[in-house]
Amino acid sequence: MTEKLSVCFIWHMHQPLYKDRVSGQYLLPWVRLHAIKDYLDMPLLLKEFSNIRQTFNMVPSLIEQLEDYGWHDAVDNQLLLTTKPVDEYTTADKVYILTHSFHTHLERQIKPHKPYFEFYQRRQKNLDRGQTFQSMVSEFTNQEFADMATWMNLAWFDPLWYSKMDELTKYLDQGKDFSLEQRKRLIEIERELIRQIIPVYRQMQEAGQIEVITSPYYHPILPLLIDSNVARFPAPGVKLPEKLYFHRDDARKQLDKAVNFYEDMMHTRPRGMWPSELAVSPAAIELIAQSGIKWIVLDEALLTKTTGLPILRDDHGNLNNPELLCQPYRLQIGEQHINVIFREVVTSNEISFSYGGRSSEEAATALYMRIKHIQQKLFNWQREGIVAIALDGENCWETYEQDGDPFLRELYKRLSGDNSLNICTVSEYLDNHPASAELHNIHSGSWINADYHIWIGDPMKNKAWDLLNRTRHFLASAMHNETHPMDQLTKAWEEIYTAEGSDWFWWFGEPNTSADDAMFDQQFRLRLQNVYKILGQSYPADLDISVQEQVYGKPHTPTGVTR
Repeated sequence: MTEKLSVCFIWHMHQPLYKDRVSGQYLLPWVRLHAIKDYLDMPLLLKEFSNIRQTFNMVPSLIEQLEDYGWHDAVDNQLLLTTKPVDEYTTADKVYILTHSFHTHLERQIKPHKPYFEFYQRRQKNLDRGQTFQSMVSEFTNQEFADMATWMNLAWFDPLWYSKMDELTKYLDQGKDFSLEQRKRLIEIERELIRQIIPVYRQMQEAGQIEVITSPYYHPILPLLIDSNVARFPAPGVKLPEKLYFHRDDARKQLDKAVNFYEDMMHTRPRGMWPSELAVSPAAIELIAQSGIKWIVLDEALLTKTTGLPILRDDHGNLNNPELLCQPYRLQIGEQHINVIFREVVTSNEISFSYGGRSSEEAATALYMRIKHIQQKLFNWQREGIVAIALDGENCWETYEQDGDPFLRELYKRLSGDNSLNICTVSEYLDNHPASAELHNIHSGSWINADYHIWIGDPMKNKAWDLLNRTRHFLASAMHNETHPMDQLTKAWEEIYTAEGSDWFWWFGEPNTSADDAMFDQQFRLRLQNVYKILGQSYPADLDISVQEQVYGKPHTPTGVTR
């Protein structure tokens, strides 16, 4: 087989903005913890495989927070409790530690560490007896609470850092009785790693081994900002909020802010974009193209919905007609055009959801063989095909041995040794193989079910949109009375743009749920409260009531799955 096949990996790195800009404190620690586990080791691994080039999407709201933790001493509650003197722990602190210090993968991140697992077992035994976190506080010493908080940090470090840093390994060997100085030093190690992240991405992009792309700044669903009525196109029966969200200018500002921020951080303009949740509409495509973006990645379901042509697979999920999917398209919307590649869903989803439960060798071989099957099907095709493997680059690795390192090494070895495969960035592929197929429309939808139901239509989601719309209307009205300084108005608008992010709506109502549902609800309402606070006004009383309770009158537990 001599025909080349290009394979483009696109890793999506994203966290919503967790910072309360009024207090200055982060409300959840996930940026910091993912930073010591996922963001740095993946590009560094590529340096060992010089002929493999990949694309990484770094959402601007994530980069902003990495900079804040690395260079501006950002703090969150988990960090503060890790570095607090043990004799100053309050009962509330202890309840928080018991509640939040085990939000990690049991098999991969807790059980391998005996002292941490013993804490987990003691905690679970008390819960099984009917105790609450409040009532079991007396079951642990102050030092043990400090050790629990410390282990939450230790469990999140990528194994790579333990192999490289003897100082870090000593924490594992000690296991307990961590001093205040040790706990403070642990956080400083985290900050040292975080400070390396953006420079590494910038340097590797300049060297040509990776391409860094961007998303709208706060990761909003652009089509729903432009006109929430778009949700009726893929789902005519959807029930929408009382008042439509119709703010094209907000979508444009989310794009412009992202592009300008990227240029400041990466010293060049972005060529590619990962639309938030791979959600688009013709109107959103127009704005993205106007912002100067040259290409985007979308889900394969949007291609089939647009063309009316099916993507055929055998009983094992292998592509039977890859010509439809494995080429770039030139999408023309009005006067604007943009290049589009569509991700191959089966390979992308198997990395996300399946391969973590298999041996590294078996999983790497399975993925490699899927790629070779596509290559065989494209034999004697008139052009070099492209397989886009695009997925979340952070959440899936928790299910893998050693955070995915053995799997990726096995996979990269196979790919590197195959001269008929070109493992490249998307822009590199498009430079050498411009799109010849054309599209003159695009289906309105996202990467989930080719619609927007995850972010609108559920009673809780719709209530959130109504609260956002009301607050935005208040701010827009304040713009006209000329009594507020421009810097105040600018800060207030940033709260609106933050509240437009997709993550808040993801967790409201059906079908998704997590241990942090209440905190996501609180953070969304906090953005809206802050608009009023910044302008020196009292906010509506219902913003102190959870969206759940406003809709159902009591806490409501979704029936779906966690993310």
